[in-house]
Amino acid sequence: NFTAVNPTDSIDYCMELMYTKKIRHLPVLENENIIGIISIGDVVKSIIDLQKETIQYLDSYISGGKL
Repeated sequence: NFTAVNPTDSIDYCMELMYTKKIRHLPVLENENIIGIISIGDVVKSIIDLQKETIQYLDSYISGGKL
């Protein structure tokens, strides 16, 4: 079985595939052509970046600053 993702698939979906299939890299396919590869490091970095944005937003909201 060949496991791959599309450019429009979410990071959560990629992470789920990597976890359940125990793989560290996923080819990204568009029109049956490989256009890239996403690694577990890419997924982790993306999740950390999203968490940082959420923390900054919540910190600003709690402190009464501008959003």
